[in-house]
Amino acid sequence: MTHVFDPSERHKLDNPERRAEMPPEETLVTAGIKPGDVILDIGCGMGYFTVPASKMIGPKGLVYAVDLSGIMLAELRSKAASTGIFNIHTSQSAHSKLNLPEADYTLVLLSDVLHEVEDKKGFLASVAAAVKPGVKLSIIEWAKKETPKGPPLKERISEDEMQVLLKKAGFTEPVIKELSASHVLYTCQKK
Repeated sequence: MTHVFDPSERHKLDNPERRAEMPPEETLVTAGIKPGDVILDIGCGMGYFTVPASKMIGPKGLVYAVDLSGIMLAELRSKAASTGIFNIHTSQSAHSKLNLPEADYTLVLLSDVLHEVEDKKGFLASVAAAVKPGVKLSIIEWAKKETPKGPPLKERISEDEMQVLLKKAGFTEPVIKELSASHVLYTCQKK
């Protein structure tokens, strides 16, 4: 069984070390975000990418932030309210079934999520079913190598595995880019 992130460890999701290794704004630009986007951020946590994305897309854009943890979503809502951000919609999903809000998404973001999913094929099929052809999918995942922190090596997804999973789910072959010593970005589109 795969390991699912413990919300009591949420301090690890936003700290100076992570911001230095993976600055959210720069990472989002690399992932393809643009003004006016309608983003689906699956596994949004406390909003490490959600909050900067909401600012980058501007008032005509929307971010649909989905997470398993009500604690994380409450923290995200509080953070958004305290900074005057009103273009974020939160939704809690069940672990057994991915419940996605209906919207005309332009970009889907999965950051450090897919390695935690037991049924990766079914999960990606659910994502594909929720979006129209041409929608961009940006996946940030741990590199399949030993690093000082992160999930066990056996839970990480290799580039070859990722390509097969995406193809079977109906996405184009991904463009692969190293984001840091421990993270890889895969970008593709729904066929």
